[in-house]
Amino acid sequence: MTVGMELLKRWGGFVGVTVLVCLCFATSSLPTPLYPIYERAWQIPPSSLSYIFTSYMVAVFATLLCFGRVSDTFGRFKVIVASVLMLMLGLGLSMVAQGVGTLILARAIIGFGNGILATAAALAMGEAHPQQDRRKAAVVTSSAITVSFGAGPVIGGVIAQWNVYPLVLPYVFILVFAVLTLLLIIASRHQLQGPAGARAPLSIVPKMALPVVGNRPPFLLGCAGGFFTFGVGCLFASLVPSVLPELNLPWQGPIVVGVAFIFMAIASTLVQITQTQLPPFKGLTFGMSAFGLSVVFLAVGMYTHSVVVLIVAMICFGIGQGFGFLYASMIAGLHADEHRRAANMSTFFLSAYTGATVPIIGVGILADHVGLSTAIYTFCFITTAVLGCLSAYSAWMHRHRKIA
Repeated sequence: MTVGMELLKRWGGFVGVTVLVCLCFATSSLPTPLYPIYERAWQIPPSSLSYIFTSYMVAVFATLLCFGRVSDTFGRFKVIVASVLMLMLGLGLSMVAQGVGTLILARAIIGFGNGILATAAALAMGEAHPQQDRRKAAVVTSSAITVSFGAGPVIGGVIAQWNVYPLVLPYVFILVFAVLTLLLIIASRHQLQGPAGARAPLSIVPKMALPVVGNRPPFLLGCAGGFFTFGVGCLFASLVPSVLPELNLPWQGPIVVGVAFIFMAIASTLVQITQTQLPPFKGLTFGMSAFGLSVVFLAVGMYTHSVVVLIVAMICFGIGQGFGFLYASMIAGLHADEHRRAANMSTFFLSAYTGATVPIIGVGILADHVGLSTAIYTFCFITTAVLGCLSAYSAWMHRHRKIA
C-alpha cells in the first residue's frame, strides 16, 4: 500500500494526463470505421460524413486559436478536468445520437475539449514529471498523440466487428476509461496546479499574421505542407472507409479499417522516432512525396481492388504523416518573426486546419453528385499534381536556402 501511494504521489499526475491525452486523441479517430455503418443506418449522403468529421476539426482549431493559453489563467487542473468532462459529454451524446445533428454536436464538444487539453497537457506533463524533464514529457506527449490517433480506428473497428450495438459500445469503452482517468487526475490534483506565480489575464482574441517579406516563401511552403498533411490525412480518416466495403475485399466489416490504420500508425511512429534530425526542407520533401504516393496508390488500389496496393497506400500515408507535419511546422517556426511568433504560428495552424475541413467538405459535396469513388479519384488527381510541385519546390529550397 505504501509503495502504491508513493508511486501515485510521484507519477499520478503525469500518468493521468498521459492517459487522458491517449483517450482524447483515440476518440478523435474512433468513429473512422463506424462511418460506413452510420451511412447505411441513417441513409445519409457522403457530404454528411464530411460535416460530421470536420465539425471536430473546426472545434479543435477554434479552441486552439482562442483558448490555447486558458490554463495559464485558470490553472492546469481545472482545464484538464473540464477537458475530461467534455470528452465524457461528447461520448454520451455519441452513444445516444439518432441523427447527423446530434453527432455533429458531440464531435464538436469532443473537439473543444481536445483543443483546450492540447496546450494544457503539454505544459502539465512537463510540470508533473517527477524529474521535471520537459524534453521527455514532450516526447511522451507527441508519441501519445500519434499512437492513440492510430489506435482509435483499431479500437472502434474491433468492437464494432462484434455487431453488438456497434454505434454505442466503442464509445462506452472509452467512457469507462475516461471515468477512471478522471478519478486518477482528481487524486493527483496537487501535481497539476501550475503555473506558479501570478496568473495571466484571459484573452480569447485570435492573432494571426504573416512574417516579414523575406521569410514568407519558406513560411508559406510550411503552411502548404500543413494544409496537405491534414487534407490527405482527413480524407483517409473520413471518406475512404466508406469506399472499402465496395472493393470486395477478402475480409469485411469495421475491423478492416482498423487493421488498415495499424499500418499507418506503425509507419508514422517509426518515422517520428528515427527521422527527426533531417534538414527541414529535405524532411518536408520526403513528407510531400510520400503523401503524393499515398493518394496515387489509393486511386490504383480502389481501381484494381487490390488489398496489397491499399496497404501500401496506408504505409505511404503514415510515412507522409510522420515527416509532413513535423517538418512543415519546423519550417514555419524557423521562419516566424521573433516578435510575433504566436501570431505567425496561428496562421500556420489556420492553414493546416483549413486543409482538414475545406477539401473534405468539397469531396463530400462532389460525391453527392458524381459518386464517392469518382470524387476521391478527382481529389487524388489534383492532390498528386500539387504535391509534386510542392516536393520539387521544397527540394529546390533545400539546395538553395539552408537553415539550421
